[in-house]
Amino acid sequence: MLKSLKNVLSNLRQYPYNIIFNPLTNAALAIAAILALIADQFGQGYYLIFLMTLALVIIGIWLESQKYDLYKHQAIPLPIVINIDNPANSNKALQSLFNIIETENKYKEHQNNLDQYLNISETDLIFNYSCDIYDQEMLKTFLQILRYNLEKLKKKTPQNTIIYLAYIGPISVAIMVGTILATEGVKIFQYNKSSDSYYPVVEISDRKLKEDIKEYEKFERVVTEKGQDRVTIAIDVSSHKINLNDQSIENYGDLIYLKSKGSGTIEKNEDWLQYSREIFKTINIAQQKNYQEIKLVYSMPITLGILVGMAVQQYWPILLTQYENSTYRNLINLQEFKLYRGQ
Repeated sequence: MLKSLKNVLSNLRQYPYNIIFNPLTNAALAIAAILALIADQFGQGYYLIFLMTLALVIIGIWLESQKYDLYKHQAIPLPIVINIDNPANSNKALQSLFNIIETENKYKEHQNNLDQYLNISETDLIFNYSCDIYDQEMLKTFLQILRYNLEKLKKKTPQNTIIYLAYIGPISVAIMVGTILATEGVKIFQYNKSSDSYYPVVEISDRKLKEDIKEYEKFERVVTEKGQDRVTIAIDVSSHKINLNDQSIENYGDLIYLKSKGSGTIEKNEDWLQYSREIFKTINIAQQKNYQEIKLVYSMPITLGILVGMAVQQYWPILLTQYENSTYRNLINLQEFKLYRGQ
């Protein structure tokens, strides 16, 4: 109680006008003025009106101060939608995130409060890319701007604010997005087609992603060595199976095949981080063998792609691919993207 009172007084010193003249106190003063006119007619009731008005003003100041404390000093959810050349409605995705956040009592009217207390509007939270993903310079520039704007948003919000991410687009770019989120606290949401809404899958930090594993629990690991200086890591964890006989894989170099031990899909209540850790360990082992390049081909959920990007970042010679026209087309080497990270 004493701590809360200190917070109220501290907030009053910093934002006196906004806290005192909030909607509740303004309404209380307006009602008091009307009641005072009525009291004049009867010549009594002034003391009661004063006490009622004072109580409402104190309650209004207290509640408004709590909101300022929440949005200025506590970690809050920051919904972000990233849409890469996809016809899906980004505004609808953002609204879905707000609906989830606002089910928690203290975040009621979170969308309005972000605008009111932090000057963050809906347009600040949506990032759309409508160009060709194979236009490397355009894609790099977009992701550079994305990172810059995310940093600006985080500076507006309290420390340790969590990004609530809805990503819409190809998995190859999801990995790139993951690399620029590597140092952030992120909660990833995945789209559910049957309910036409998003649901939370995993909340992570960089440290948890890179925890070592003792054994492979989620994948079977098959290594085919040909004595080459390049290696393909094929990650198979969805209903669409990777064609290991594709020329883009067979003619590239050595092969490490990670095949899911599960049914082919990852359930939302599974340990997504364990999947990511096993993939990261495999890539780490490969780069220690001094391969000139590590090519990734994948059939896996978008969320897992973001996790992999957050784990590997942009330090190793990793070639990303995109499945297109029944083959695995090269997109970009992550080391070529490193200069655009803003470091």
